[in-house]
Amino acid sequence: MNKELLNYALRLLNRKDYTEKEIRDKLLKKSQSGDEIDEVIEYLKEKRFIDDVRYAQNYLYFRLKRGYGKRRVAHELLKKGIAEDLIDGVLTTENENAEEVFLKKLKLLEGKKNKRKKLFDFMYRRGFDSEKIVELLNKYEVKDDEDG
Repeated sequence: MNKELLNYALRLLNRKDYTEKEIRDKLLKKSQSGDEIDEVIEYLKEKRFIDDVRYAQNYLYFRLKRGYGKRRVAHELLKKGIAEDLIDGVLTTENENAEEVFLKKLKLLEGKKNKRKKLFDFMYRRGFDSEKIVELLNKYEVKDDEDG
């Protein structure tokens, strides 16, 4: 294995996470040997220095937290070389988390007025799709202007 390439990749990964594609692109600037690059990439994946699933989950979490929509985040992940099926899997997990967050907030709002609006606004600010929020509001029959 080319130690120079490996050390370069490790220095990059020491600063921040990269996708497999991003690391491959950076290594291609240092070496034209596809076999050497493949060997370094495999080693990094084996030791879990590169993990596209972990990268996608973290990226999705932090981008949604900053108020970006799922479609935009999915597009950004595609550009970073994350496989579409992997992105779909991460987004599905996020939808399952939506119900958990929803129920926790619903419990806190018990007996309050304007529960429906407050829940919708809260979930929307958290970056959840409006369709998913309305689906949850209807599923749990949350009504507006209840007096506890």
